[in-house]
Amino acid sequence: MNKMYMKTIILVTCIVNSLQKSSINIRDRSSEGDPIVTIEDGKIRGRHDETVDLKKPYITFQGIPYAKPPLGNLRFSPPEKNSNWSGILDATKEKPECVQGTLDITGSEDCLYINVYTTSLTQKKAVMVFIYGGSFVLGNSSYSQYPPDWLLEADVVYASFNYRVGVFGFISTLDEVAPGNIGLKDQCLALKWVKHNIDRFGGDPNRITIFGESAGSASVSYQLQSTCARGAYNRAILQSGTSLCLWALHRRAKRTAHDIARFFHVDSWNTSKILEGLRKVDYKTLQQVSIGIASRIALENPLAGIQFGPVIEPYHNGAFFYNYSEKGLSEGYFDHVPTIIGVNSNEGAATGSIPALIRLYLLKYDIQFELLAPEDLTKYLLDRRIAALAIKTRYFNIFPLSIQTESVIKFISDDQFNRPVLRTAGNMAKYSPVYFYVFSYEGRLGGVEQRTVPGVRHTEDLGYIFRGFPTRINNISESDKLTSNRIIKLWTNFAKYGNPTHQNDSVLQNVIWPLSSSISNSLVYLNISANLEIGINPFHDNMKFYEKEIYGKYGQPPYDTY
Repeated sequence: MNKMYMKTIILVTCIVNSLQKSSINIRDRSSEGDPIVTIEDGKIRGRHDETVDLKKPYITFQGIPYAKPPLGNLRFSPPEKNSNWSGILDATKEKPECVQGTLDITGSEDCLYINVYTTSLTQKKAVMVFIYGGSFVLGNSSYSQYPPDWLLEADVVYASFNYRVGVFGFISTLDEVAPGNIGLKDQCLALKWVKHNIDRFGGDPNRITIFGESAGSASVSYQLQSTCARGAYNRAILQSGTSLCLWALHRRAKRTAHDIARFFHVDSWNTSKILEGLRKVDYKTLQQVSIGIASRIALENPLAGIQFGPVIEPYHNGAFFYNYSEKGLSEGYFDHVPTIIGVNSNEGAATGSIPALIRLYLLKYDIQFELLAPEDLTKYLLDRRIAALAIKTRYFNIFPLSIQTESVIKFISDDQFNRPVLRTAGNMAKYSPVYFYVFSYEGRLGGVEQRTVPGVRHTEDLGYIFRGFPTRINNISESDKLTSNRIIKLWTNFAKYGNPTHQNDSVLQNVIWPLSSSISNSLVYLNISANLEIGINPFHDNMKFYEKEIYGKYGQPPYDTY
């Protein structure tokens, strides 16, 4: 009797431990009134909630697995669809973010989960799926980071998900053993999950809009150019980033991977050995070391790219992306869905001031001024130096960069955001409906209380879409709220109808947003400021300078970025 009792205890303990290791919380019984949804994988329990402002009821489902936990031999591997479960999955709490950080490491390797927020389980509403930014090394899909209350009040279904970042999501040796883009492949599988399951949550699988900001926006751009998730979405919104941004392509991926391997005394001459060896390293140690090594390499020239990110893979079965982005876009090799694309009016003003340490670092560009030329411009050093001198003269004249705050900010805005995003829009507008915008409203919702530099900084637009990004503001001014209402209406109209101004609307000042291709040789855009205004060719003078005087004279196509 005692032996049988002990065997039972051991069996129950093993089952519990197994469930805990997979981070899937299963309950056999549901509480009365809990919302339950059934998909092919199993049953899911959510919870009831309400929006902050209008107290509109909605249902939250958090922490639904869309892939197997990428642990052990699945570390550094493309995502694999998760297994079915029995019982009822408890989806009332969020799961950990993917591993990230420097000294203080947060998150878990077991992080591939999706969240769904809906106001109805039976209707077929337009769906908006958000991909977070964070330079491909940070970010999460949590409610606290991106509260979708305003989107829910506009009557759409909202979904978000985690994807691997940093070394876990973007290690690559540029061969078939470790081709890279694991994080983008996570995104692709999550988008397929939404397409397949969203009708069970009150969403319309034929009205799915993917949108993102910064690295999330560049991710959307890559999804448009890959065939991986083709058919899983119907429209796209790109905020402050595309695949043509210099920071959105990792040009030093192979070197970074080999340097990390050598640090851990792993055979760096054999790619299989690199993955095998690094899979044995504790995840926190690997994260700390990899960020340190990748940052050191990126600091050689941050204008050429950041620590980790997408790569151009060698062609193979399962490749996510293997083309030159600019060439592909210019020739129409992307998904021709309706798209909104835009930038903030002064993206480079990330901090509003330049710290002393960075001012000292900027001396590097006075000495090695050839680094100011776009990384993809040309392979010829003499042409690069001549082009870079023209750029330095235009933006900084003969004075050191370190004493010219506004000029540095303007250069970063044009070099890292305006030029590539405008080029993306121009290329895409030849083949598909494109709506271009510039967000120039200088309010408080984006987190800037006192503006020391004019213009709207990088990420500020998010504060007008997500209630509480980056900080909760209770006393919202009428002007800020009106601007938020306008963006929410434009974005959700687009998700619902494929057209942000499908009819006259007094909130939108009865403005009809034209397609960007509606005037020959010009890019039409919507200026979102205190008022909505239609304009032509934003940032025209500096964009013309790059097109005519830099790429026109010294460019060596095909280009990967621009």
